[in-house]
Amino acid sequence: MPARRSRAAWTTGLLAATLTGGLSAPAPALALQGSEAKGSTYTFTARVTVADRQACSGVLVDPQWVLTEKGCFAGAGKPVRAGQPVDKTTVTVGRTDLAQSGGVHVDAVELVPHPDRDVVMVKLAHRASGVTPVRLASTGPVKGEVLTVAGFGRTRTVWVPDKLHTAPFTVSSTTGSTVNLNGSDTSVICQGDAGGPALRIRDDAPELVAVTHTSWQGGCLGTDEKETRTSAVDVRVDDLDGWIRTIAFRAQGDMTNDGVADLAAIWGDGSLHVYPGDPAKGLKGTSIPQIGGTSWKTMKQLAKGDFTGNGVADLMAIWNDGTLHLYKGDGKGKVTGQVPVAQGGSTWGTVKQLTAGDFNGDGIADLMAVWNDGTLHLYPGKANGQLGAPVKVTTGSNTWGTVKLLPGGDFNGDGIADLMAVWHDGTLHYYPGDGTGQIGNQRPVPTGGSTWGTVRHMTAGDFNGDGIADLMAIWTDGTLHLYTGDGKGGITAGTPMFGGTTWKTMLQLA
Repeated sequence: MPARRSRAAWTTGLLAATLTGGLSAPAPALALQGSEAKGSTYTFTARVTVADRQACSGVLVDPQWVLTEKGCFAGAGKPVRAGQPVDKTTVTVGRTDLAQSGGVHVDAVELVPHPDRDVVMVKLAHRASGVTPVRLASTGPVKGEVLTVAGFGRTRTVWVPDKLHTAPFTVSSTTGSTVNLNGSDTSVICQGDAGGPALRIRDDAPELVAVTHTSWQGGCLGTDEKETRTSAVDVRVDDLDGWIRTIAFRAQGDMTNDGVADLAAIWGDGSLHVYPGDPAKGLKGTSIPQIGGTSWKTMKQLAKGDFTGNGVADLMAIWNDGTLHLYKGDGKGKVTGQVPVAQGGSTWGTVKQLTAGDFNGDGIADLMAVWNDGTLHLYPGKANGQLGAPVKVTTGSNTWGTVKLLPGGDFNGDGIADLMAVWHDGTLHYYPGDGTGQIGNQRPVPTGGSTWGTVRHMTAGDFNGDGIADLMAIWTDGTLHLYTGDGKGGITAGTPMFGGTTWKTMLQLA
């Protein structure tokens, strides 16, 4: 059983159950008998509370996802199940003292358990803006290595502490999925620490190696005084990078629910097709025909993003009568029938550029629109396919009318959408999003120089599944090229996609 801490245990003093082999099942949350965490180094450590009856620790691995131990959600002998939490679950992250402000306190909206390991991904209702996720380790623990374990669990003297504690543990041995740790008189994992991170320091920064699972809890408050053992077992996650990224980044332009972005294109005959992304090649080379036949020819603008908050990208399209419509993605690469967007009525016909992305950090796609007066406005998504009132973007004032192309995506890996803009002089510029719906000052992108003026269409998405937005561009010769993002607001040299020069007839790209 994981190191969880139940509300009943808090109030009655009941001890955790004993597992086969004698390990004390850190009941709801092992509490570390160590030192209080100071500063902002460990603010990615989370407190996960389930139905106000049990709590665990966890770790922020993406701006909208926390990793913790499966047992935090297992009840009445039933395993955790994928989907919305059965019981109301809240997550607090971004503070080392729960009694203080800072960070976020937010509901959990989805659980994704690992098929083999005792860990589960927990999706937050919105991104933890301002909190830096932990870096993921790429190498496993080794015997004799010292790891730092963090958690909000019980201590020797406090039943329900508000402050985060950390303590060093030495690796005694490893298996393919677990790491055995030796503690000490001052390093003990207690109830409430389950799911907390076990970290190594590399290049002066912590990286996640494992998460807390079980412990003997020797010396923890509520443990039999005769129990003195302080060893513990953690679940290794150093080799789960791919799984974590697949879960965390699946909504970034992904219409097929496979963790990579897909390309939507309206051909010259007016038909709409979706081209599935491929981590190795950019695109698989196949297409999925969409509803509507050749009626898409009259669409004036097309944008792609998750406007409903279900992890699947949808499409927004401006019709020739100036109205805006949502087409919900079904997770299989197709869109369903249109739903009119109330905001803006029939005024969208004068929009010069339209792009989508999560610019305010709530996990829902927003729209950015350049109007015919040259101003840029943000329209925040409302998670139901509708949009909120516009907010003017102050950067650039009314100069956006000269921008030729404006794709949006997370080009620096901070979980917030940014903008790429092709200026009228043919140069490409990067504008970082700040998480409030505004953007920072432009920075020239050196790749391509001033040749971008000849690009016919451009869109953004994570086409290689690394969590960073890439660019897809159709050039005047009709070829399609992929430019992978470097995570710093830049892009690499282009790679030709399939189809040769046949992309020339494209009317819209998203």
